[in-house]
Amino acid sequence: AIRRCFAKDPEERWQTARDVAIELKWIADSGSQSSAMISEKDHNKNSSPWLMAALAVTATIAVALALLDIRRPATDARVSRSHIRPMANSSFIFTGLASGFALSPDGLRLAYVASTPEGKSLLWVRPIDSLQARPLAGTDAAGYPFWSPDGRFIGFFSGGKLKKIEPSGGPPVVLCNASDGRGGTWNRDGDILFTPAVNSPVYRVSASGGPAVAVTALGQAKNEISHRWPHFLPDGRHFLYLAGSSFSPRESPTNAILVGSLDSKESKSLVHTHANAMYASGQILFLRLNTLMAQPFDANKLELTGEAIPIADPVEEDRSVARGVFSVSQNGLLTFVEGTSGADRQLVWFDRSGKQVGAVPGGDAYAAPRISPDGKRLAFYLDSSSRDIWSYDVTHSVKAALTFGSASGQGSLYPVWSPDGRQIAYTSYRNGEYGLYKKASDGSGSEVVLLEGANQIKFLSDWSPDGNVLAYHEGSQSGWEIWMLPLNGDRKPYRFLKSEFSEREPSFSPDGKWLAYCSNESGEYKVYVVPFPGPGGKWQVSSGGGCNPRWRRDGREIFYFSPDNRVMTADVRTSGSKFELGAVHTLFETRSYGIFGRYDVTADGQQFIVPYEAGQPTAAITLVVNWPAELHKK
Repeated sequence: AIRRCFAKDPEERWQTARDVAIELKWIADSGSQSSAMISEKDHNKNSSPWLMAALAVTATIAVALALLDIRRPATDARVSRSHIRPMANSSFIFTGLASGFALSPDGLRLAYVASTPEGKSLLWVRPIDSLQARPLAGTDAAGYPFWSPDGRFIGFFSGGKLKKIEPSGGPPVVLCNASDGRGGTWNRDGDILFTPAVNSPVYRVSASGGPAVAVTALGQAKNEISHRWPHFLPDGRHFLYLAGSSFSPRESPTNAILVGSLDSKESKSLVHTHANAMYASGQILFLRLNTLMAQPFDANKLELTGEAIPIADPVEEDRSVARGVFSVSQNGLLTFVEGTSGADRQLVWFDRSGKQVGAVPGGDAYAAPRISPDGKRLAFYLDSSSRDIWSYDVTHSVKAALTFGSASGQGSLYPVWSPDGRQIAYTSYRNGEYGLYKKASDGSGSEVVLLEGANQIKFLSDWSPDGNVLAYHEGSQSGWEIWMLPLNGDRKPYRFLKSEFSEREPSFSPDGKWLAYCSNESGEYKVYVVPFPGPGGKWQVSSGGGCNPRWRRDGREIFYFSPDNRVMTADVRTSGSKFELGAVHTLFETRSYGIFGRYDVTADGQQFIVPYEAGQPTAAITLVVNWPAELHKK
């Protein structure tokens, strides 16, 4: 029995615990028949105690070995692949804040974010051995789910909070604040590690809720702007996390996977990569460009012990948050989404009804499009392996690169037009620091530095109609803050709004007297309007959640994106210091890429340009069973 448990060939081993039970019964029956041939006297004197002891030991060892063999990943067994598709009239959401999926530790269930037939974005749970999944009520705009070790709860981010919910349903429980969550993980002692905001270290909170305490410290000297995507190692005391900046170029050595500890703020660097990492089956899994790699890792010594081996390619990455779109269980299951980070994304024109009325020719990694004041050109950046600003002449269908920093490890993103259309300003990432720059929109002349680089993320959002001020949002450890950069005088930037909440995406009214922006002060992001430069009152514009505000050229409408991917419009009227809000209604639903700059609107409010995720509604999740067996074939 023991020899068969240890058999090298999987075909020669028992396949189930039932097989072991049948064999043990046969051994017991054989023993009884043999003992019947011995005289009762000799049997009682010599055979029975030894026979029963031998049978007991054999049974115990065999069962233990069989159960161990069944429960651990069978590295010699065959690898199988299949696809998981969303339920009818729903679609997976893989990118953005309300997105993601996670395998339960035992590999029996998958939690994922998807739309409902009504257009809501909710958390769903599907048993791996079932074709059915069910949405969990109360998880609107959920993002980045993760499981408790025993599978009794799912953690997720929503409405500026870290929450948990039972996979069978029920009301979610709020654990603590998390204005812009970037990943969580859960150990057997009831500790949750999570990143609450974009410019934040990793925090620790009890699984029953309470105060959150930082467990890592950002290394300013290393240009670490963010610590995110924590992942506990088996001992429940050490954990992996990504350190660096989510918007650094892929080739930059800034981003790396580190090992942290609950018992110290000391850390240890493992491998340079541009996205998150996970541990399973003795391996660290991480992305190298769009290839998922597995590298042997000693979880006791906290050391890599071998070479990295590719196990899946291509694998999608949500570059807006530096997260590979994959998940792994502890018993040999792997899920991932095939893709190359938006290389086939479309830049599409829609009318107010949602009908496609045009497109920029060719697919590419389009992001954050902006329409020139005269409506004849577009500016955008390509969110691929490199990041550079491009322009597109709508009349002549000509594309042209405006920045060329990606070749030297730099990245430029989030362009905005000057009011006269002659210049484009943008954010640029260089040597671990974020600065603001501008350049002639026709590509001529040299680049001009507007604000020297610093190790705080800052993204340009708008240029005032009089040309005197640039508005941007800057990351802090509590979330986002809105800042202004005067282009005249001393050109000293100042914080426009200061609060304990996260505020972002400022947008000037056409007359420059009002500023629309979004804030999560109510628990979820909503659009507000305040006088500029202030002071004055404040008005809520969005009927529910919303972000990405844009004004119509005559100032009579404000457009925004709802959490369930709908382009909304609100009628507004301004007079002096008076602001009036009219009807708010839906225009159309669409799938746009990114968190910021998800669309732009023409001056007359009749057409919208959207970086459209064309394949996402019909995409599938690839499921690999017994992926560790791949390692022994290479």
